[in-house]
Amino acid sequence: MPKEFLESQFININGSNRELMRQMGYAFVDLITDEVLANQTQDFVKDISILKLDIPQVGINWQDLLLEVRSQVLPRSLNLNNPRYMGHMDSTPLAITVWADALASAINNNMLSSELAPLFTQLEADLMLWFGQLFGLGDKSFGTLTSGGSLANITALLVARNYKIPSIKSKGLENKLVALISDAAHTSFDKGMNVIGLGSKNLIRVETNALGQIKPEVLEAKIQEQLNLGKIPFFIGAIAGTTITGAIDNIAAVGEIAKKYNCWFHVDAAYGGAAILSPKWKYLLSGIEQADSITFNPQKWMWVARTCAMFLVKDRQHLINGFDNTLPYMADNSLNFGNFTLQGTRRTDSLKLWLALRSLGLDGYAQLVNDSMDKAQALRVWVDNSVDLELVCEPTINIVCMRSLNPNLDNATLRQKWIDQGKLWLSLPLWQGDRIIKAVVLHPFAQWS
Repeated sequence: MPKEFLESQFININGSNRELMRQMGYAFVDLITDEVLANQTQDFVKDISILKLDIPQVGINWQDLLLEVRSQVLPRSLNLNNPRYMGHMDSTPLAITVWADALASAINNNMLSSELAPLFTQLEADLMLWFGQLFGLGDKSFGTLTSGGSLANITALLVARNYKIPSIKSKGLENKLVALISDAAHTSFDKGMNVIGLGSKNLIRVETNALGQIKPEVLEAKIQEQLNLGKIPFFIGAIAGTTITGAIDNIAAVGEIAKKYNCWFHVDAAYGGAAILSPKWKYLLSGIEQADSITFNPQKWMWVARTCAMFLVKDRQHLINGFDNTLPYMADNSLNFGNFTLQGTRRTDSLKLWLALRSLGLDGYAQLVNDSMDKAQALRVWVDNSVDLELVCEPTINIVCMRSLNPNLDNATLRQKWIDQGKLWLSLPLWQGDRIIKAVVLHPFAQWS
């Protein structure tokens, strides 16, 4: 391999290949702008065949690789930029967060410690306090960005466990601990109970109503049942935007029960938390200020490019105590996010979140959230007016669940027909024993008719 070829993969210290780097960058900018972000009329997936791994012995120049990306990668990618894609909680990203992600990659700071990322460590800390105050958690709140909502929920279980029994960090597990969550809650809670060593059998799922909201009276009965069995409830969760129906629990009522039984109160607002940005809709999150911790994912309803999620706590000390770590290989441990999270190396997600907030402002975000709620209502009317469809339940936020009324066309067949026609890409979740059709109205230019 010629030395010149290897050196061309990095910008030369004397800047001699800067123009080449600029050409490569412009080529990718054109590709992203013209064939990814603007890909709003193309198929959901053009090519379902397998991409060959094909690792060469000798490296390939970037122009040829770009041609391969255009011809082999993009046609096989799920096109979330199509306004008829409403399958999951996947948003077309704000353009500035796409470029911010590239900038973060170029800067390549490590969010493990302030020594490795001084500016971005402080920026993340400031953002976590800002969001904590936005949710009403107060001046002592803190948190950390995570790779997703699952990790945030797992972290919540871990911090709650260590809060309930601090000695467990050094002495090992306490097999009497149980956590309670609704039967509509995300599967990450089952995963989390496994990760923290308590086992999924000690995650008590509580019955929900027809909308997917937890029943507070059943929750309290389940707590009493576990106490009678000699168990120790340590964690109670409420959901703000369930994965399937988008239901929001009665957060205040669940919080009161958690307080009554001295349990850590967590709110999984991974999706629905964005309602806090809308003066019109933030009432849906009433009671969230009672939470000991919150999961929130700006990568969903804030249109920030993945990854961008967060775990927030009301009291910073609880997060510190939950991990109780130091980084002996760093000079200063006063503000190192490696001490506050299960992750070590992390991306600089704070940069794109900060730029997104500054780009749109609070008014812009409120308008986008309101618009998506309005579009969901219009979709709901479209379902109501259809002779072949009916609502599964009343929408709470911008998620609309429906089913086929055509006896000759079940939900799975209808959904696939829509995908094949390029009409709609919706998901087919299992809800109360049946496969239903779900639309998540996130795209700012969403279309369905």
